[in-house]
Order: sequence, then C-alpha cells, then structure tokens
Amino acid sequence: MKEIEKMGIKTSNKQPVKEISYQDIYGLGDTLEQLKSWQEPLGVLEKFFSDKKRPVNKQKIIRDYHACSLLFHVFLTDLGSSLEKLELQIGDLKTRRKV
Repeated sequence: MKEIEKMGIKTSNKQPVKEISYQDIYGLGDTLEQLKSWQEPLGVLEKFFSDKKRPVNKQKIIRDYHACSLLFHVFLTDLGSSLEKLELQIGDLKTRRKV
C-alpha cells in the first residue's frame, strides 16, 4: 500500500483510484462492438418501414414484414442480453477494490 502511495495514484480530491484491468476495458469494448454490429441490420428495417413505394403484391409484403419482425425479435433478445452483460460489468467495476 505504501508503494502505491509513493506512486501518487490518487484522484484530484485525494481519493484512491479503483483497480481496473485492461481485460475489463476490453470486455466493455467487446460488448460495445457487439451492440454496434446491429447498425447495418437495423438499417434494413429502417429502409423497409420508410419505403413509401410498397409493392402491390400482398404476399411479398407479408413475407417481408415477417422477415423484419424476426430480425427485430433477434435484435431485441440480443439487446436485452447485452444490456444485462453491461450492467454486470459496470456493477463489477463499481465494487472493485481501491488502490
């Protein structure tokens, strides 16, 4: 502990800093990348629902709508699990010991 005090690892108001490893930072980064990977598939949904020139073929509309609903369901499930993972990671970082 005295070695850390010699190194001067303190915040501006003289409080100890929490111990966070690079592995923790990379874990948060991986979760963020997983969420960012949804940008392109969600663009497909945006294009489908913003298309004003819908085809007259009702069967095609039904198939496209069904495919989009499945894509949205997968996204919603993944988003829920990613948010839970982020909450656990952040909760773990908050309870880390201070150095």
